[in-house]
Order: sequence, then C-alpha cells, then structure tokens
Amino acid sequence: MKIKCILVEDEAPARDLLISYTNRIPNIQVLEVFENALDAYSFLSENEVDLMITDITMPRLSGIDMIKNLRKKPYIIMISAHANFALDGFDLDVVDFLIKPTTFDRFMKAINKVHDMMDNVDAAIRVTVSDDDEDEYSVSSIYVKESGKVIRIDYDEIIAIEGMKDYVKIIAKDRTIVTHLTIKKLEEVILPKSKFIRIHKSFILRLDQIRAIDSANSLVELKNGSQIPMGAQYKEFFLSKMKPVN
Repeated sequence: MKIKCILVEDEAPARDLLISYTNRIPNIQVLEVFENALDAYSFLSENEVDLMITDITMPRLSGIDMIKNLRKKPYIIMISAHANFALDGFDLDVVDFLIKPTTFDRFMKAINKVHDMMDNVDAAIRVTVSDDDEDEYSVSSIYVKESGKVIRIDYDEIIAIEGMKDYVKIIAKDRTIVTHLTIKKLEEVILPKSKFIRIHKSFILRLDQIRAIDSANSLVELKNGSQIPMGAQYKEFFLSKMKPVN
C-alpha cells in the first residue's frame, strides 16, 4: 500500500533531507514538495493525501495555523527544531513530532505509525461497508487489532471511547480494548454518527449510554455512573443534538 504524501518545508537543507529519506522508503509516494504552508493548504483543499510531513515555523502561515484551518486533515507528522511545539502538535492529533535534525531510523518509526494506523482503518472500513447483506456484523460492529489479535466489537457493546494520542481505549460493557488508531479516524470515517457523538477532543460516547447532561458544569453522566467532560469546541453542537422536549 502506497502512502500518498506531501512535504512542507521552507529551509532547503531540511527539505532535501526529507526528500532523501522518503526516497529510501518504497511505500511512500511523494505527490508534491512545498516551500510554504499556503501552497500546501491550497493543494490539500483539492487533492486526496494520506500524509503530510510539515515544518512549523514558516513565513506567512505557520504549520500549526495551516493544520487548524484544514477542513479535511490527512495524517500529519510535524518536524521542528523547537521541542516546545510538541504539545501544540499533539493537541492537533498529529501522528508524531520529530526534532530536527532527525535520524532516518526515527523518521522511519514515524512512517511505520502512519502505516499501522492506515492498516487498522482499512480493516475497519472493509467490515463496515461490506456488501454481504447476510453478514449481520457488517453494519453493527468493527474489527480492531490488539496484542496481535483481531477483535470484533459490536457497536452495542461500546460505552465510550477515549483518545490517547495515536491510540484509543474502547470502553465496552465487560472489557476495555486499547488499539493503535486515532479518535479522529474513528469519528470521521468508521463509527456511525447515528449511534456515536464526540463531546471532547479525547472522548466519543454512544448516545444511548447517556443518563444526564450537566451543561452548567460541562459534564455528561453515563449509565454506568461515570462522568465525562464536555470540551468547549464540541459543547454547542452536542447540546444542539440533545435538546429537551420541555
């Protein structure tokens, strides 16, 4: 499986290094190389890309501001000489954050994370969109990997999902499963929106597990008694879906 990739780097030596690294990896197809974030942003708005490897500090538009404004985000690897940007990166659900100058081995580790995440999403999509009408699980469950096993999880088992950088914890009725997958991909690609809703950058809930909503304190109480925080950027949309009848 080829990973369709773009590179965004304004400094020529760092750009040449990224090109040399990607040329050594057979399963990466570099579609374009950009010297600024504005051109990359325009390209992403019109083209399908699996992965963007981007610098942060660039003229006119920073890598962080570009990512914040993207409507459809690919997997993202950030690279910078400044380690203090790492927290910003993970707040934006990037796959990895590399410090310049990065070694090829460290670069390869980041690429392998992307490859594993794409494998997991593809497997889940294949089950979800199966054309076999006789397969009752094709519309009611997903398959994920954990500790070398492929595990089926019925949607009706799931209580909540917690995001942990490039992993998710799926909290089910009688088990908890941790798998290499992002909460963003679960929300946007895999889980049915009729059953699940994201209420926080780190939490997705199954709608029929909600017992009560405390909007004043930004908390959601579940049937199992646990309380989940509502994030500011998700609160308005969530409450608009949960309007009381009186």
